Amino acid sequence: MIPLLTAAAETATAYARQATTSDLDQAQISDLDLAVHRLGVTYSTYTPRQLWPQAAHYRHQAFELLHHRRHTLREGREVARCAGMLSVVLAWLSHDLGNQAAVEAFAADAKTHGQQADAPEVCAWAEDVLATHALYSKRPLDALAAATRGLAVAPRNGPAAIRMTAQIARAHAMLGNAEGFTVAADLAHAYQDQLPAATSGLFSVDAVRILSYDASSYIWLDDPNQAQKAAGDAIEHYRAISAPTRLAIAQLDLALAHAALGEPSAAVDVGRQALSSDRLVTAVTGRLRQLDEDLRRRYPTLSDVLDFHEQVRSMRLAA
Repeated sequence: MIPLLTAAAETATAYARQATTSDLDQAQISDLDLAVHRLGVTYSTYTPRQLWPQAAHYRHQAFELLHHRRHTLREGREVARCAGMLSVVLAWLSHDLGNQAAVEAFAADAKTHGQQADAPEVCAWAEDVLATHALYSKRPLDALAAATRGLAVAPRNGPAAIRMTAQIARAHAMLGNAEGFTVAADLAHAYQDQLPAATSGLFSVDAVRILSYDASSYIWLDDPNQAQKAAGDAIEHYRAISAPTRLAIAQLDLALAHAALGEPSAAVDVGRQALSSDRLVTAVTGRLRQLDEDLRRRYPTLSDVLDFHEQVRSMRLAA
């Protein structure tokens, strides 16, 4: 019996040794984690085409570490979490470039790796980009479904949960559901005192983002007075930080409010400010087209409106 137990002990030691055997260096995992942080923080300061090669490079590096290098289970989860977050970044870049198939593919990959890493916040961030893309594609039911799924898995009271709550509010607004908007918006506003006034970054949440979401929501709910106030407050904050896309969207919400309030010249002026943005991503160009169409429907013979239409048309041709 003793020789048998001696052999069993040696086997148990071998099991433990194998569980900690790895070809990875912790610095390789740290590099991936740093890449996620850096891409998130600097996201708005570069164009999608500038960021894509970096994000794709690090995402493939995560794939190589996961599938072609021996690693511990703990290391595998850490790499899988980074892989999921990098795919969230790539989903956002796909959104900015206007490719729905790529948005959905990278979001699905992010959720798969988030589940494997036991990192529900990764899954929540993937739902966030799906909700945003659905809203800008005028699919509010899909946006509501994605935001609801995201809120269900997001860590309680964390940045992703706050973003999901605000996303639910604006999905209800696009659906024309004022009551649903009010309930969700009140929940989102309850977080405002805990948040910084304004921050930049792909995975940030701040008080002004909630204001910006309100501005869009009030446009969809046909309440231009409230939209004008919320958009004006958001613009004031966005001018102080590096958030060109969010600034342009707030400017377009303000322009749409001006148009609805019978102020076409003011709408054109603010629309031109958005048109001069350094980051004319798909979300911005889509809202510019919406403003152009709204102005031409309301004021078809006004010279300022016709001039603005030509500017938007030139932008589309250049793109």
